[in-house]
This record gives sequence, structure tokens and C-alpha cells, in this order.
Amino acid sequence: MDVHFLVATAAYALAAILTIYRELRASQPPGGVVCALVAIGWLIQLLPMARGVLAARGQWEVDLAASLEWSTLVMGLLFLVGWLVRRQETRIAAVLLLPLMAMSMGASLFLSSSAHTMRGVSEPLLISHLVLSLLAYGLFTIAAVFAFMDALQEYALKSKRLGQVFILLPPLNALEATLFLMVRMGFALLSLSIVTGSLFYYQQSGAYLALTHKVLFTWATWVVFGVLLLGHHYYGWRGRRAARFTLWGYLLLVLAFLGVKFVKEILLQRI
Repeated sequence: MDVHFLVATAAYALAAILTIYRELRASQPPGGVVCALVAIGWLIQLLPMARGVLAARGQWEVDLAASLEWSTLVMGLLFLVGWLVRRQETRIAAVLLLPLMAMSMGASLFLSSSAHTMRGVSEPLLISHLVLSLLAYGLFTIAAVFAFMDALQEYALKSKRLGQVFILLPPLNALEATLFLMVRMGFALLSLSIVTGSLFYYQQSGAYLALTHKVLFTWATWVVFGVLLLGHHYYGWRGRRAARFTLWGYLLLVLAFLGVKFVKEILLQRI
């Protein structure tokens, strides 16, 4: 167990606890302390991962634990960037995003072992595919957080149960605007990821499409988010329908990104 990852997990968890505590008490919104904790955890996590990539000389860990670590690193980066450019929305998303980051790192510690699954990633197309996929996953994770909050706020408005949770949420228009911004950016990156992945597979096999579970789930994700964006543009889809599409699309993406590896590395190994 790498002590760097353990410290990073603790930093993310402390930031999450502080955020939730302050929000529930309706005290001052979490500011520099939370951002500093995330930044410290992110840098501590980055160091061994960057060192491992350099030491491996073109080899990249592709097992489930490594996927969780890289996805957490991307979510942390997006949180820090969001804190600089859209602080109000990032503060709200932190209530769910930071616990998710802490749990993701904790799961990677639990799953890590001495035997790692490696593959060469020296090809530019494959590197582009991996980076684009990670960024798309991070953006869709944030979109899913806002979709959940959007659905929660709409339910509170329609049921007239305006409690403490409703008070803490930003205006519905701001939630939906941020949600669709994340979806558009994530969809663009996912599209580029599919293109680069297809081109790389063509270089290796002479075919553009591999009929694997991961590829099928990825295409299903692309279709769901594509339909959502078309529906929003032409028919004004929003509210609960947009939230449902976003959450279903994100579930498919999780199955493509993590679910297939979980089945292969955990479930099938125990049968």
C-alpha cells in the first residue's frame, strides 16, 4: 500500500467531511481550507503516479485500481479548475464530488495488489484516447452530480417540501446551465475519444470497431448523451427528463470504464 495514496485519501475525506459539516450547519461556505486540502491530496497522489509512468517507460497500468486512481486524479483537477472559474457551482458540487473522490481512492487502496496489469501506451493515438476518455469521465461525473441535484431541487419545488437541502442548492437555472455545459464538453471529449480509439484499433487490426463490452457500453453512452443534447436543443428538454438521461448515460459510462474491469478482475476471479 503506497503511503502517498493513503495520505491523499485522508486529505480528500477530510475535505469532504468539512464540506458536508459546514453545509449542514449552514455556516460559511467551505473556502480556502477545503481547496487547500484537495490541492494537497491531488499533488501527493500525482507524485507516485507520475513517477510510476516515467519509471515504466511507456507502460501504463490498466487494472481496476489504476483506473480508479486516474479517474480520481482527473476529478480532483476539474474540481481545482472549477474552484478558480465557477466557484459557486463547484462549492455545491463538492458536497457529492469530494466524498466520491475519497471513496474512489479508498477503493483503489483496497483493490491494489503487487501484480499489476500493464500495457504499452507509447503510441500517440492511444495516449490521446486515454487522456480524452479520462477527461470525459470526469466531466460526466460532475454532470451526474448536478443532474442529481437538479432532480432533487425540482422534486422539492413540486412537492413544496422546501427544507434545508433546498436552501443550500443554487437556483434551478444555474444548475441546469452548468449541467448542460458539462454534458456538452463531456460529449465532445467522448466523441474525440471514440475517434482516436477507433483509429488506434484500425492501426492494430485493420478494423475500426471492436465488438467488446467496453466498446458497446461506450457507444451506448454516446447515444444517450447525444439524444439528450438533441432533445434539449430542439425540444427544450430539461428538469427531470434531462436528469434521468444524464444519470442513465453516466451509469453506462461507469459500466464501460469500471464495470467491465470489475467483472473481469473481481467477479470472474471468484467463480
